[in-house]
Amino acid sequence: MVETSDTVEFNTLVWRTQSRIRAFIAGMGTAAHEVDDLAQDVYLEVYRNFDKMPVDVVPERWIKGIAKNVCLNHFRRSARRGRLHREALAEILATTQGRLDPLMDTHSVSSVLSDCIAKLPSDQRRLIELRYQEDHTSTTIGKRLNSTADAIRMSLSRIRMALKNCVIRTLAATVE
Repeated sequence: MVETSDTVEFNTLVWRTQSRIRAFIAGMGTAAHEVDDLAQDVYLEVYRNFDKMPVDVVPERWIKGIAKNVCLNHFRRSARRGRLHREALAEILATTQGRLDPLMDTHSVSSVLSDCIAKLPSDQRRLIELRYQEDHTSTTIGKRLNSTADAIRMSLSRIRMALKNCVIRTLAATVE
């Protein structure tokens, strides 16, 4: 691969700014395990728009502007993903309840869900409480429980799947 002057200039810019840009990304409240990925996204965006870099602005300042936008988009996606998980579970339950309501007499979906949550091991119930009752993020829960945010998200995903299956089994049993 032949290096052009732009490639050399870009590589030099990355080498000179990467530690400060990573610190800037972390300073915006990004989880430690996500900093490298976001920094990579920032420099990919810089590379794509390298020819548009303003000549009258210090390059690091321009890159920080890109980093700010990448981080804000990341935060929006993360918030939306969490909200979508909660809304999806609510929608599944509402849809199920709507179809089964006429056939159910003593069980409501919310009481079935409560029963299923009560059947969870105490550590899983605590994760559900921290996430959905106390509204903590996976990162906060991870710090509190000496775990990673990724491990917490994976555990919550498995717990939600178990709860969904429990609710469906219980509701199907009441219909039969």
